[in-house]
Amino acid sequence: MTKQELAKALAARAGLDSVAQGDKVIDVVLESIKDELAAGGTVPLRGFGTFSTSERKARTGRNPQTGEPLLIEARRVAKFSPGSELKKAASCHFGPDWLKFKDICLLAGDLRGKIESKIKNADQLGKDAKQYLYKAQAMYENVSEQIKKASDSSGKAWVDVKDGLGKAFGELKDAWEKAMKHF
Repeated sequence: MTKQELAKALAARAGLDSVAQGDKVIDVVLESIKDELAAGGTVPLRGFGTFSTSERKARTGRNPQTGEPLLIEARRVAKFSPGSELKKAASCHFGPDWLKFKDICLLAGDLRGKIESKIKNADQLGKDAKQYLYKAQAMYENVSEQIKKASDSSGKAWVDVKDGLGKAFGELKDAWEKAMKHF
């Protein structure tokens, strides 16, 4: 993935107005990490990993062309230690579909909250609630289809995804059914 592709994905997921804004966000984040490392600090990003620095001692190396020994000076180097979620994502072979599932889960959670708020405020039920219900139903059907496709893939990781999404969308379906009773 190039920086431009990352900026495009960021703009789409975060609802930014343009890819240029996504690019600017990336630049600010990277510059902030660089500044903190230059100051000798660390940047822990829970679940993703930790950026830090470490000291390398001076040592004797060899010139690859001549084979002569040469002194490599002591220096501070940047280091990254991946977090548990990143390790799992890298080792489970999910690929881009995993990111789509995570996005769908976030959207479903947001939609579920909106539906539940409409149920609690019965006087506000009406056109908005119906829209949320139709979106929830379409999303549930779409995700059910995607879960079925994922479960057809091999590997324990997909079973975990299926179980997690099945639970999340079961809750979404319950919220949808409660809301439908109000109509």
